[in-house]
Amino acid sequence: MKQFRLKTEIPAGLTGVPNVFLDHYMPGANGEYVKVYLYLLRALGDPSRELSVTGLADALDHTEGDILRALKYWEKQKLLRLETSAAKELQGIYLLKIPMPDAVTEPLVPEQEAGPPEAAVPKKRSYTPDELSSFSSQAQCRQLLFVCEQYLNKTLSPSEVETLLYFYDQLHFSADLIEYLVEYCVCKGSRSIHYIETVALAWAEAGITTVAQAKERTTTYTRGCFAVMKAFGINDRNPVEPELKYIEKWLHTYDFTLELILEACRRTMERLHRPSFEYADQILKKWNQNKVHHLADVQALDEAHKKRSSQTRPAPAPKATGFSNFEQRNYDFDELEKQLLNSQ
Repeated sequence: MKQFRLKTEIPAGLTGVPNVFLDHYMPGANGEYVKVYLYLLRALGDPSRELSVTGLADALDHTEGDILRALKYWEKQKLLRLETSAAKELQGIYLLKIPMPDAVTEPLVPEQEAGPPEAAVPKKRSYTPDELSSFSSQAQCRQLLFVCEQYLNKTLSPSEVETLLYFYDQLHFSADLIEYLVEYCVCKGSRSIHYIETVALAWAEAGITTVAQAKERTTTYTRGCFAVMKAFGINDRNPVEPELKYIEKWLHTYDFTLELILEACRRTMERLHRPSFEYADQILKKWNQNKVHHLADVQALDEAHKKRSSQTRPAPAPKATGFSNFEQRNYDFDELEKQLLNSQ
């Protein structure tokens, strides 16, 4: 993969890690992401070091997808900015001054319009009969497929077997993580292999590699599901598969807080007087495009919309009536009310 340049606002010469990073950013980050950021800090002190995504992956024993996910995460945290070509190739990484939480630091070079490259999650491929035979000869694979059949309560089809092997062989999920994945989806009411694959890809994008990480994520997701259904006034059933996909996207693709999601649900009910995941999704999609992160950002958007509307909406022309020639009077209604009360 093409090499890239590394630039910074941080003085070089020492591999110093600011306390604000250790106190506020490191605790909430995936450990693999922290390793990537620390490696970049170290590279600042060695200008002769040639950097590339492939080189970082080899140095840290990660996949290239792991490196790209880490870079994308730190860019979202405003600790760095990725500089890309028109072809979306990574050309440089610009390390920014580490801001205090909720503070915004303006970079000293112009923002790039192009976004960071997408995380490279391997695409599913078909397996040859010899490969399938090789997998079936492994005790761990046989046990995994047996357990999944018990959860799904049916004999697995060839395509379902290949999907589970995709998780194991290409996404590098452990057997324990795959078992938890299937158990989790079934408990949520879906035995669809397509939904299970959707969740698996979301976990891969998020860099989840252990059952503990998955449980932390699903706890947030479960809490979000109950809260959304309650906000929509749906108390007599669990969310169905299309609804689960919407909630998954809001929580983990858009990375919205539950507070923002519930605000979109409230606005949906206020406007339509009925639950609509599609309508709420349009609201949240717009907020995501406008880089909304807090309710204060939503209020700022509302104010900007009101201001634009007041500037562009023409004043209504006075309606012609038979009384147009009479001069209109301005009344002080509070004073009139006092006079009426005093006259009683």
